[in-house]
Order: sequence, then C-alpha cells, then structure tokens
Amino acid sequence: MSDFTSKNDSKVVVPSENTISKPKPEKDKNKDSSRNKSKHPTNRKVIPIIMSITLILLLSKTALNAQMDVSISTGITYSDNVFHLSDYDINRWQQSHPNLDFVNTTDDLTLSFQADIAYPFRYQWWKFIPSVTAKVSQNISNPDKQRQDMLFRFRVERYYWNFTALYGYYPYIYVRNYIDSDGTGESEKYSYERNLYRGDLNVKPFKNTTIQFHGRYEEYFYNQYWTEYDANATTLGLGARYSFPAFSMGASYNWRVLDNYNHDAEDASYESDIYEGNIRLKRTPLSASKPDGVTFYPEFALSYEERFYQSDDPRYGGRVDRIYNTDAAINFILNEQWNIKLDYTHTFRNIDSPVEQIRLTKEYSENKFSLTAQYSF
Repeated sequence: MSDFTSKNDSKVVVPSENTISKPKPEKDKNKDSSRNKSKHPTNRKVIPIIMSITLILLLSKTALNAQMDVSISTGITYSDNVFHLSDYDINRWQQSHPNLDFVNTTDDLTLSFQADIAYPFRYQWWKFIPSVTAKVSQNISNPDKQRQDMLFRFRVERYYWNFTALYGYYPYIYVRNYIDSDGTGESEKYSYERNLYRGDLNVKPFKNTTIQFHGRYEEYFYNQYWTEYDANATTLGLGARYSFPAFSMGASYNWRVLDNYNHDAEDASYESDIYEGNIRLKRTPLSASKPDGVTFYPEFALSYEERFYQSDDPRYGGRVDRIYNTDAAINFILNEQWNIKLDYTHTFRNIDSPVEQIRLTKEYSENKFSLTAQYSF
C-alpha cells in the first residue's frame, strides 16, 4: 500500500453537495465559535523545508558516498477526472452550474518531483536503513491541486525478516469545493491535513514465501469550514507473497475503521474490507542479443474495497461504497542509474444508498496515465 498513491485520497469522507438556492442560515450565537478556527491549521510552507533537507543531504553525500543512497524522480500524470466528479456533476459542469465553478477542467496534468535519501548501515548482524522521501506535485489547469508531502522511515533487516516504521506528513490535500450550508453558505474548499503512522513486518518462513503484517493509524484534520469531518482511521492487514521462477504474486486483506468523532447529528464513520492481489514478472532483457543491456518487467494489481457506513443519519445511513482499482505498469531498467516506469490506473466507485442525491453525486470513475523517470546516484 503506497503512501504517495493519489492526488485525491479515496479513503476520506466527503460531504454531500447542497444547492446554492438553500437560504443562508443565521448564525447560532450559542454555537461554539471555535468551529470558525482550525485547531490544526494547514501549513503550506513546507517546500523550503523539503528543499533544505534535500540540499543538506545531497551535499553530505560527498563525505558519505560509500554509504548514502540518493535518487530523484520526476513524473507527469494525466487524469480524465481529477476532481472525482460523477457523470451527473460532469453534465452540470458542462452546463456551467454555479456550484461547480471551482472546476477549470475536469481532466488535468500533474507534474511531480520526488527525492529519496537513505543511509543504510550495519551493526553486527543487523542492517538499519533510515530514509526520507520528499515529494512535491502541481496540477496545470487546476492550480489549487498542489501538494508537498514527506515520509520518514526506519527499516531493520535480518535474513528471515524485516520491519519498517514510517511517519508521513501531508500538510495540504485539496479535494474539491462544497457549499458550506451550516456556515458561510458559500462554496468553500474541502481540504485537510493528514498524519500517517505505519508499521510493516515481513517474515520469510520458507525460501520463496513471505508473510506480510501491516498496521497504520491516520489522523485527518480538516480546514476551518469542515472541522465536523475530523477523523481517525485504523487499518490492520495480513498478506502473503510467493516467488515462482518466472514471476511472483501476492494477496492481502486489510480491515479499516474510520471514526468521524467530531460530529453532531451526522456521522460519516465507516468500516471497510479491502482485498488486494498483484503479480509481477521477473526482470527480462529487452533484447535477447544483449542480456546485459536494458531490462524490463511488467506488473499488474487489482483491489476491491467494500465500505459500510455506520450512521443512522439519513445522508449516510444504509450507504455502501464499492471501490474497484486496476493498475498495470511496465518498468524499464536502462542501467544502474536510470529507471523509467509507465503506469495506467482505473478507479470506479459504485454507490449503494437509499438517497438518490448520494447515488447521483458520489459515484465516479477515473483513468490515469503516468510516466516517471528515476535517477539513482
């Protein structure tokens, strides 16, 4: 489960859209005024921090050349539905509906840059690998779609097992705009800050078999207009991978619980079951006459998530989301320094709800094509 997978995190909950014809509510003097202030303000000035850390570690590589592993990558991604709009909303946008005036284009290009720095070292029979990853991305046609994320890892390796502890900080994730019907009455950005705490344990009980244990805890802090959607999420997973002579394949199951703790009458909490399977072919020379030349390997993955909302609220009660993901990629290893990856992803979210408006506005599909080039020092 990658932590830099999507511009729009499909795991979060989103409010239902209210039409702008709804009268603007009067302010409730008894309502807690703290709702207008974010308890966890979004810090969007993380780029200088990312660049400073990257520069310091790159300069340090001269002295630590024998031990430090550094790679940089740049990519471009095309999405045909960058805001995850339903067919109903796309038709309304094409008719210039005012609730969707935040959308410049429904499709978009995303440019990204990523730096990975690791410092592996050994102590007796143990191997330790602290590392940091910084990633920035920017959409072309919808400039509010921009991110600056960081991951910090610490990995311990032994011959039959390894363990990775990870912390991820995602200071600003913009999803789209909604009408803040119980606040300003206007179209406001629906964005959040996310903290990720994750642990992965891989054990090899047999030569070609790996058992995988996964756990993560996430915190979601929304901006001042949507603090009622603040939530915590816990995910536990179990998987296995087996290597055959020509390919390897894996399967996993994850159980996820999201607790939307900061709510009044509405509750967007849910439980979900996530099933994943993937297959990866072994590296093969691109040309049989040049076995030491360019090599490549394809990979293919499927996932299915069934999400059950727990509330009796009319908006969420009885709602079930079914999310299908298909991913196909081909990797080219040009030499020891250069890798190129071509990737295609299809996502479809099916909505089962007794509320027609939910079915019309929440079901969507998205196709993404990406090209990434990586250089390792």
